[in-house]
Amino acid sequence: MLTIKQRQLNLRTYYYFYVGNIDGIVGPQTKTAYKNFQKYTGLVVDGIYGKNTNSKLIEVIKDLQSKLNSKGYNLAVDGIVGNNTLNAIKDFQKKNSLSVDGIAGSKTYEKLNEESITTTKYRFPVNYIYVSQGYKSSHLAVDLGWSSSDGGKNQPIYACYDGVVTINSYASDTGNYIAIRHDNGDVSRYLHLNQRSSVSVGTRVRKGENIGIMGTTGHSTGNHLHFDLTKNGSRVNPLDYLYVYSDQRVSDSSKNLVRYI
Repeated sequence: MLTIKQRQLNLRTYYYFYVGNIDGIVGPQTKTAYKNFQKYTGLVVDGIYGKNTNSKLIEVIKDLQSKLNSKGYNLAVDGIVGNNTLNAIKDFQKKNSLSVDGIAGSKTYEKLNEESITTTKYRFPVNYIYVSQGYKSSHLAVDLGWSSSDGGKNQPIYACYDGVVTINSYASDTGNYIAIRHDNGDVSRYLHLNQRSSVSVGTRVRKGENIGIMGTTGHSTGNHLHFDLTKNGSRVNPLDYLYVYSDQRVSDSSKNLVRYI
């Protein structure tokens, strides 16, 4: 359950339902915000902050964070408004000639919902991109490594695109791994993870959502991410489909191997 202050901040950021101070006190303005949010999202309008209201408030902020990520930001999709989310909203508003207030209202959502080249392209599943092994007949995937000078070997791993988790498991060869079926039928897999997200099979994840930590579990000789992509039942070269977004970094040795937004 979100704290009262966090509820207030979420409700202020999302369509400015809460207009008071972030004080952690459930006063008249907070109760009014609960009711207006409940009405807007189709919940029972009782002004009581129960589990349904809490879940819906987290859900709408996750959706907001995912929409921002689709525009090139790199937010944790956690349903909690913090400085990173607020700064991303303001930066997006500034870049789109909107009022820079940090409030995701109708005009901001209108821009966020516009199609752009970034919304339909797969994003590299790591933010520091070093291709340590490419795609070939004996290795139908790419291996993505790390640098001690740029984040270290415990790199966060992110979903390359929206989809549904179909596997979240461990096997002797793959180690900890996750598979995601995307809306177009493609399947992406993330192998040898040190840690897997607790996200359940059947859960929908968004592009840019953290799903684990790079590792060397299973048949692996060192920390890296083994990433493969299946289209129409066949493994394809992921580098033909992955793109570098504006907030990602590429090692010097890999700059000529990757595509850019």
